[in-house]
Amino acid sequence: MNTPNKITIGRFLMTFVLIIVYCLSFLPNAESFAPKLGTTGFSWIDLVSAVIFVLAAISDSIDGHMARSRNLVTDFGKFMDPLADKFLVDSALVLLSTKMTADGNFLLFPLIPVLFIGRDLAVDGLRMVATSKGKVLAANAYGKLKTVLQMIVIPILFLNGFPFNYFDLKGMGNFQYIYVITNVLAAIALLASLLSGAIYFIQNKNVLKGDK
Repeated sequence: MNTPNKITIGRFLMTFVLIIVYCLSFLPNAESFAPKLGTTGFSWIDLVSAVIFVLAAISDSIDGHMARSRNLVTDFGKFMDPLADKFLVDSALVLLSTKMTADGNFLLFPLIPVLFIGRDLAVDGLRMVATSKGKVLAANAYGKLKTVLQMIVIPILFLNGFPFNYFDLKGMGNFQYIYVITNVLAAIALLASLLSGAIYFIQNKNVLKGDK
């Protein structure tokens, strides 16, 4: 197994660690061993989860660049790399859909992860059909924009909206409407995701037509 593939496997393992760490916040009396850090609005669990996600996301760029630049592209990597990416992002989105503010508002409205995952499943299905016909679907600009936005928004969500929680002019670090900001940011990423998905299907509609 070459180095890029080892990094990809490492991303899988980091995602499992992320899930385990974040699930500590579901334990009874979690706030007793993971209190909020000052006025930041997040706990050490939130911080560690965000750091793990960022490092895993960075590893995606590293293994891809290394594989291409060193001519180490393999069939295993072609299959596992996108799978590792989706496992990381989708796991994070599902976990984050459980986050709520003190007054009972979702930091990430559950419909948003559902639409993200649904879009990815649809595009993956289209790619599978295209591959079976010997065609390769190239990523479009909106898909790349979606990825960049996700990598920015997800750490912010893990940190309970930090640094936007400091929009509270009283300096207490508990901006009442932080859930509005986090959901708007996530919705922007979702819009790019859905738009890129629509473009995939419009540009490759012939892929779904039966062979004559």
